[in-house]
Amino acid sequence: MKNIIKYLSVSLGSIALLISCEVGRFDLQDNPNFLTPESADPTYLLNEIQYLFQNIMEDMAVNSEEIMRYRAMTESYGDAISSDILSVEWERYYEALNVSRAIENQANSNPNLLFHNAINKLLLGYLTVTMVDHIGSIPYSEASNPTDFPNPKLDSGIDLYKIVLSDIDQAIADINEATFLVESDLFYDSDSTKWIAFANSFKLRLLIQTRLASDELGISDLQGEINSLLSMEIIDTESEDFVYRHGTVEVPESRHIYFRRGYLTGATTYMGNNFMWMLKDSKSVRDPRIRYYLYRQSSISPFSGPPYLACLGDPNVDFCYIGEQYWGLDHGETRTGRGDNNFRTTYGIYPGGGAFDENQLILASDATNLAGAGIVPIITTSYLKFLIAEAALKIGTNGNPQVLLDEAIRASMNKVLNFGNVSSSLAATNTDIDNYVAAVMDTYNNATDDQARLNIITTEFYLASFGNSIEAYNAYRRTGYPLNLQRPINDDNPIFPRSFPYATDAVNFNSSISQKQNRVKVFWDTNPDGFIN
Repeated sequence: MKNIIKYLSVSLGSIALLISCEVGRFDLQDNPNFLTPESADPTYLLNEIQYLFQNIMEDMAVNSEEIMRYRAMTESYGDAISSDILSVEWERYYEALNVSRAIENQANSNPNLLFHNAINKLLLGYLTVTMVDHIGSIPYSEASNPTDFPNPKLDSGIDLYKIVLSDIDQAIADINEATFLVESDLFYDSDSTKWIAFANSFKLRLLIQTRLASDELGISDLQGEINSLLSMEIIDTESEDFVYRHGTVEVPESRHIYFRRGYLTGATTYMGNNFMWMLKDSKSVRDPRIRYYLYRQSSISPFSGPPYLACLGDPNVDFCYIGEQYWGLDHGETRTGRGDNNFRTTYGIYPGGGAFDENQLILASDATNLAGAGIVPIITTSYLKFLIAEAALKIGTNGNPQVLLDEAIRASMNKVLNFGNVSSSLAATNTDIDNYVAAVMDTYNNATDDQARLNIITTEFYLASFGNSIEAYNAYRRTGYPLNLQRPINDDNPIFPRSFPYATDAVNFNSSISQKQNRVKVFWDTNPDGFIN
């Protein structure tokens, strides 16, 4: 990662140069003591869009962790996805939109900013579809213009996807035409080939993600468009993976959110028993990533003390405790806060920059760790291969889904198992990887129909997506898989959130927005009500 302290200082400094234009508060007026975005240095503006991008994406990835069972959901679906969950991300998105339009305005009159604007379009586009995928329709075309549009209208998810797809094509053209590099590129260090690989991969992701509603996007030959992208430069090596790298600096805070949650004052969250069981016990072979994803803090019994786990003997609880000090909670368990912060299982070395589990069974903060130097995985080689495998199976695009599944799992294993340069007798080996892949492929080869095969592909995608629950949330709504995700233990008729509510301020300050229920589906989710739980 490039000079995180300098970057954050410049980025935070640039905030003071910008006029806040959050969509919930369009009554804010220009402060004549501040520089306008149009007069700000384009490097500062690009720093700001990158800062906002990584900040929003990390928070959005965390927002769906509970409902996707990575982290234990200790409440109901309605409480977990409440009207305040996106308040900060909503505000920051419209800050990013304001900055993005300032960069675009500067680039319109300065050809030296083509590369700047291409990066800007790709990052803002990724944020836009992420908001659409979580909420649905949002203000866009009239946003950031309070004088003319004090209550900006909602743009449909379909229209916004069309805009973003067009912007991706324009960004690729601009990168190819650009003659000046970018000085402050935190992702690819101004490597135009990698940015084009990302752009193509981003477009490929969107086409597969919306495969159930491609007609609404005006795509008449989805198979052909995907095959065309597969012949281009895409993310297919780890060096091309699109990730944000955290630092270890405390002020300003640069450490991964997983580290802050698990290593500063004891574990502040519970890991999901369902997720841990899938890693540990759902197959004949244990997942080699388990010691990298999870860190166990204690050797004491979870049923000692108050007791720490109150679920023993409760017939409503599926797991309660999966053994070997993997100490978490079931999906929907509300009996929490029992003084077990220093004993429960927490985040490991990947992706949050914590500790590798080699049976230390000591407090996470006392174990050797990466001090928060984790990553936010956004598009990786493995993620893309899982998506391509899905497309090959369901759409008939190029590639053998069986081969792609094998490659996707191995790409995930290589990324996770090589993270942090672990040197331990308990580190996973190539034999461990081979045995795991063989077990998965044996199940795949014995599957009797494509739905069973898709369940296997999506389940492995789910396990590989630890650290980016956005991918799991989208795949679950799109496919209905994995099948073995746990139902909430105290709810016989759960209504899974098919989308997120609008931020409270957005509803209060924009008369064009009315609050909606979480059961409302985004445009590409054409599956029936009650499809998932």
